[in-house]
Amino acid sequence: MKVRRMKHRGKRMVLFLSAFLPTLITPLGATDVFKARMLTGKAPVQPAMVNVQIEVESWTTPEEIRQLQDVMNQAGIDAFLAVFKQMNKGTVRFMAGRGWNLPVHAALTVPTEKGKKVLLFFNRQTWDPGSQIIRGRNFFMVMELTLNAKGKGEGRFYEDAEIKLDSELGRIEMETYESVPKIFPQVQEVVKKTPGS
Repeated sequence: MKVRRMKHRGKRMVLFLSAFLPTLITPLGATDVFKARMLTGKAPVQPAMVNVQIEVESWTTPEEIRQLQDVMNQAGIDAFLAVFKQMNKGTVRFMAGRGWNLPVHAALTVPTEKGKKVLLFFNRQTWDPGSQIIRGRNFFMVMELTLNAKGKGEGRFYEDAEIKLDSELGRIEMETYESVPKIFPQVQEVVKKTPGS
């Protein structure tokens, strides 16, 4: 099911927000941390590469995806976006002087033959306070990290993406994107952080 623009259904949105938001708030446990280097594409005006720290506090469950699809099907895109925005799965920190902390609203890990793929989903916004948001027709941004069995690999950051929900498989997937992705030539999974550490 694609996440597309639909007519506003304000009354239903309020009902679904009150019904679904409490079930989508999960307690914090150990945090999965990934460190990366990202090519900004902004040299020489800004540094050519910045450090990025990705902190995933909890992973999106198949049940949460089914609930999101129910909201989308029954109350429309405005209700879906409101619920999606309230889901807190972690933070991406751009470790530069003008960097930005980007909240993660959905986080999935998918096994692969050589390791795993990590998919992170965000509302579309600027990751650098000094720049303007890229105009586009899509609501979301996606980070895709491809890691080997040792937790090393690479990634991409799509700033203008369309996503789809697959409630049968319990997944969220990126369907299309418009802007050229930013490249993470280096990604490393690091030791998990526990609360209070």
